[in-house]
Amino acid sequence: MVLLLHNHEIRELMDLPDYMDAVEAGYRDYGNGAGAAFPRHNLWIQGERQSEEYTGGHLPAGSKASFKFKAGLLPGLSGAGVNAYTAGLPGGLETFMFLFDTDTGALAAIMEVMYLSWLKTAAVSALATRHLAPPDSSVLALFSTGRHARSQLYALTKVADIQRVQAYSRNAENRRAFCDKMSAELGIEVVPADSPTEALRDADIVTAITTSPRPVFDGINLPDKPLHINGLGAHYPFVREIDSHAVVNSRVFVDVLHQGISENGEIVIPIQEGLIDETHVVGDLGSLVAGLVPGRLPDTKWTLFLSGGTGVDDIAVASRLYRRACEKGVGTEFHFNQPYEFEI
Repeated sequence: MVLLLHNHEIRELMDLPDYMDAVEAGYRDYGNGAGAAFPRHNLWIQGERQSEEYTGGHLPAGSKASFKFKAGLLPGLSGAGVNAYTAGLPGGLETFMFLFDTDTGALAAIMEVMYLSWLKTAAVSALATRHLAPPDSSVLALFSTGRHARSQLYALTKVADIQRVQAYSRNAENRRAFCDKMSAELGIEVVPADSPTEALRDADIVTAITTSPRPVFDGINLPDKPLHINGLGAHYPFVREIDSHAVVNSRVFVDVLHQGISENGEIVIPIQEGLIDETHVVGDLGSLVAGLVPGRLPDTKWTLFLSGGTGVDDIAVASRLYRRACEKGVGTEFHFNQPYEFEI
């Protein structure tokens, strides 16, 4: 029996703290050496770019879109699977999870991914922030005022006592509307910033989750004090949200080491510039959660966490969603015809 789960059904199964617990369990399993991650692969669809609206600027020359896939194995959570999706085409993002049970070997579920990915991304950055942000952090600089900015803000308030948010995006009307909405929902001060520099003023935590292919602020303008930065919007080696100055002067972590070093432009570009080498990345989220690598040291000023999503967090969340769906009787059951007798 295979369970089919749609976005609206997934929404009923877990709240944001559940996502955060699932992600932490998954990275601990991976960090302890039981799990494995297959990094995202991008297969580029050749052709003329149809619209900037569908790409975020993240396409190499000669390509109009891409087919992507990443995989993970977490035997401690009895899950393995593949997240496969298309991006850049007029139909929007089409993304699905194929989850296998590592105890039986059976295909357990096929899931729509849009909703779970929205909260999963927020849970990952919140987990990193819990381990890396300075104690008593209360001021957040938030770059983006889209749907991901909303979930990021909700998640970060679960791990830090956020009292003031300074939000910047390119559209003044959007950022005013976002700030009014989030102030009302969370009961904290969420204010629009007129410039990236204004957003950074006195920040303890900086989170960027945009579609920009270029740095969204100048690292020179970061406050000269302990703070933590999350860079979450870019996952191609030729684009980046965070500039070289911030990277060079930070204690850097990624989600999964071999994937982060190869696909994050924040790492790849300063390596190409000769400013750092791969050893500048201290560790990944698995080693951090498992306690194998220390996070913030006594003399650390800036920490930086880079994530574009991995098979580890995909499987961690999907495995818990599947178990919760089975418990609640949610989803549609269907069957394949295996095994099969081969006759001519």
